[in-house]
Amino acid sequence: MTTDSPRRNLPPPVFQYVCLAVLFAGAMLFQIRYGRDVWHGDAVDLPFVAPKTASAALEIVRPSAEKLGLHAGDILLAINGQNYTGTALLSETYAKARPGDHIELTVQSTSAEHSVVLPVTAGTTPLGHVIFDMLLNIVAPIGCILLACWVVLVRPRDRLAWILLGLMFCFSQLLSSFAIESWGPGYRDVAMAYRSALASGWPIFMFLFGFFFPEPFPFYTRMPAWRKWIPLLVVVPVLVNVAVFVAISITEMTDYARAQQMVQKFRPFQTPLAIYIFCVVGFGFFSSIFTKSAMAISQDAKRRLRLLYWGATVALVPLFIISLVSLFRGKSMYDLFPDWLVALGLIMTVLFPLTLAYVIVVQRAIDVRVAVRQGLKYALAKNGIRILQAILTLTMAYLVLKLVSDQTTSLAWKAGAVVLGAGAVWRISRRADKLRDWIDRRFFREAYNAEQVLSELSDQVRGIVESRSLIETVATRISETLHIPQVAVLLGGSGPYRPAFALGYGTPPDVAFPPGTGTVKVLQTNREPARVYFDDPSSWLYRDPGINEQERTGLADLHAELLLPLSTRDKLLGFISLGPKRSDEPYSGTDVRLLKSVAAQTGLALDNARLMSAIADEVAQRERLNREVEIAREVQERLFPQTLPPIDGVDYAGACRPALGVGGDYYDFLALPGGRLGIAIGDVSGKGIAAALMMASLQASLRGEATRGAENLATLMSHVNHLVFEASSSNRYATFFYAQYNPATRQLTYVNAGHNPPMLFHRAAGAWQISRLEVGGTVVGLLETFPYEQGSLRIEPGDVLIAFTDGISESMNSADEEWGEGPLIETVKACAGLTPSETIARIMKAADTFVAGAKQHDDMTLVVLGVRAENASS
Repeated sequence: MTTDSPRRNLPPPVFQYVCLAVLFAGAMLFQIRYGRDVWHGDAVDLPFVAPKTASAALEIVRPSAEKLGLHAGDILLAINGQNYTGTALLSETYAKARPGDHIELTVQSTSAEHSVVLPVTAGTTPLGHVIFDMLLNIVAPIGCILLACWVVLVRPRDRLAWILLGLMFCFSQLLSSFAIESWGPGYRDVAMAYRSALASGWPIFMFLFGFFFPEPFPFYTRMPAWRKWIPLLVVVPVLVNVAVFVAISITEMTDYARAQQMVQKFRPFQTPLAIYIFCVVGFGFFSSIFTKSAMAISQDAKRRLRLLYWGATVALVPLFIISLVSLFRGKSMYDLFPDWLVALGLIMTVLFPLTLAYVIVVQRAIDVRVAVRQGLKYALAKNGIRILQAILTLTMAYLVLKLVSDQTTSLAWKAGAVVLGAGAVWRISRRADKLRDWIDRRFFREAYNAEQVLSELSDQVRGIVESRSLIETVATRISETLHIPQVAVLLGGSGPYRPAFALGYGTPPDVAFPPGTGTVKVLQTNREPARVYFDDPSSWLYRDPGINEQERTGLADLHAELLLPLSTRDKLLGFISLGPKRSDEPYSGTDVRLLKSVAAQTGLALDNARLMSAIADEVAQRERLNREVEIAREVQERLFPQTLPPIDGVDYAGACRPALGVGGDYYDFLALPGGRLGIAIGDVSGKGIAAALMMASLQASLRGEATRGAENLATLMSHVNHLVFEASSSNRYATFFYAQYNPATRQLTYVNAGHNPPMLFHRAAGAWQISRLEVGGTVVGLLETFPYEQGSLRIEPGDVLIAFTDGISESMNSADEEWGEGPLIETVKACAGLTPSETIARIMKAADTFVAGAKQHDDMTLVVLGVRAENASS
């Protein structure tokens, strides 16, 4: 089993990072300089010509140059009167050309020697072509470099990461053109060596990547230690070809005649070596990937290998066929095929690094960070269609412009070409829109709706009080929103966690996870969603010693890819198992964040639903109303705080005495992060069971909002008001007061929603000062929305906070006289020095003395909080 401990003992990969930094800096310097040359090339127009490799014979002659009298095969003798010795002279002349200049070429044609003057004019390259050049020659290479360097940065000791870096660097130079030769002595030699080595070395890294990705063949791992020499022996001939190509490329810049001699010496080996390279790429990469995809056991591995195989096939086979025909015909590809076909074959190669990026980043082939996967995921799919649409549109525009600019084409044909081109562009746009919509539905779901749907579901579940309906709603909505065909909800209780509801399995999976198993402990301890990677030996599924093979088999039967814990307080009620998406995409960071929120609210709602179910089940079993009320009272008492979380420097207590056994008064204390204390008191309209149920809903809404860690209590109260409004009938509401006390600052922040204002008693110089906490707004549950305000004050050592419901101040005697707030205030003053519990008892006794046994019709609730003077002074 793979563990993390050996990795911790390894020294920092300083050498690898230094190598990576050097490679990255060199590559970026090259691309910046090369990008400047590309930009300059678009800024001027001149009739372009280029010679064959290691020759003075012209190979590329653009139509504008042909009109001036130049033809393919002409021998270049001089440039501006200077004898032609190599490509550096021609490239430097091009680089220095400015609008208004003239370049004189002296050539030897089949008939005679003559001179041709090439005029240099201001660039008239269409904007679409300029953008295309920038994308192909600057954006794409830099993208390859950045992706490769990031993978190595994350996994510097991974052999496959370095092979990927070499492969991506090679593809960044496949489309480099005639520009490096003008960079000046020394610099151009290094740049040409870099460019030509990468442009010719890609078969080496193609073979190595196919051989080692995602793992070497089993027979290779079983061989003795000398097996490491096998890949090196395979690539040695290709390394020889790279060395020769680099030497020729550097030499021909200044001495094409000498380079020609080198080509002649190497010519006998050229064809056999080319065939060998085709075999290395064909068998070493394509055959390896295809064979591994057939041998792979894991569906994840099969999916990645299939994507890589078909992406590479579509990207490389067109140019592979063009090169193969050129090799056996013994002619340049530019002589055998139209320029547009060669250009299309070269452009298609860009799809290969895009495929690599998709497989590695989106499909987690080399396990780079989730942040990168999420950042590139949408760009590599939906935005990739926009890039493809732009390429097709620009290609169509180029073909139409080429036909229109042809002087031999009739006006009718030109008009027809424009109409057909416009129609083709329109069709491309329509098809691209449909493809983007299809990708949204099929792979990425409705990206703009998913967060809204799951957020609404998170709020909706808190109002569902029936367990079966709750889990069915949650499972169905998650499945529909994220296109997950297989979803199972496993719930515990007194026994193992078993499927309580399942979608997409045919027959429910027969699996069980006892409370003490490793999977349950992981979910209960971490309280976070857990990704399930069956093909990753370093994942918690294999690393945790408490997880056995039976659990892994159970998770495999569920086809689990993500587990969502359903927790409340310190108890794991169950968990949701999510299978793979229909698109086979991994769950993104956004998905996990939204699903975590849904699971948290579902856990609270499930706990509340079970509590409500317990009330309903117990009440249904009683035959008499008094027993029914007693059961409800017992359940309601369990909703009140059973233990008081200790808070530094603070003493507090609460008590509620229902008028009818069960009531609608509510108080609560919440232990919050940072040692803070949440204090709540409320009074629901009405009495009895209905008021108690609304009180339970109010408690669930408050706890659900408070667990989110909201700092703005006014916003929290607005959310609670909205939830209570949706969960209650139109004639139901509640007065409510909620505050948060910070013992570090002794600051009390609160919102009063129509409740009797709590009072803060402060004694200074023997006199009592009373502050009423009135800031807030209207009652909760009456209006759908309301803009609440929050207040704040400081509680000094020795201060006492009294919060109460109107059942205290409006206690009535037999003469229908109310006790009132005046006697309440005097009673509190008389309680100076008593504990909060003693103060509550003294106030209750004073109210009972006043009513003298008269029947009360309202619940009586008190909350008392005091700051210890000795703690504050210390």
